[in-house]
Amino acid sequence: MKPSRLARLLCLLALPWIAGCRSFESDWNGAAIASESAPIPGTGRWIGTWGNTNNTHGGPLRAVVKSPDGTNYTARFHAVWGNHSGSFRTPLPGRWQGDAYRFAGSKRVFGFRIDTAGTLTERSLEATYSSSLDQGRFSLRRPANP
Repeated sequence: MKPSRLARLLCLLALPWIAGCRSFESDWNGAAIASESAPIPGTGRWIGTWGNTNNTHGGPLRAVVKSPDGTNYTARFHAVWGNHSGSFRTPLPGRWQGDAYRFAGSKRVFGFRIDTAGTLTERSLEATYSSSLDQGRFSLRRPANP
């Protein structure tokens, strides 16, 4: 029996999510050592939670923060909600102010603009986000050593 067009379409649409999760795991595993003695402050692994402030949605959150020069930072997030998960990469435009990197920016995800602002230190990554549909917070810390 041949698969229906809908089944094939759903498989094709799922491929980027599957590849994104696998690729996040590769980034996560590659960042393991960098977290303990990161040559650039704030880079490496982060683990925590996210939650909407306008409803009860939330869940586990992991991130890998990278910076080639200590000035320009990017984060790759992997979020879980219900039985689903997904990852996305976003720039963290900002600057260091004392011991904290303060960032603010926006990104389009699935056609929606998401504004984010927060603070990155050696021990915590705290931020708020808002879009036309949701608003919330995420809070991450360094994971425990394996």
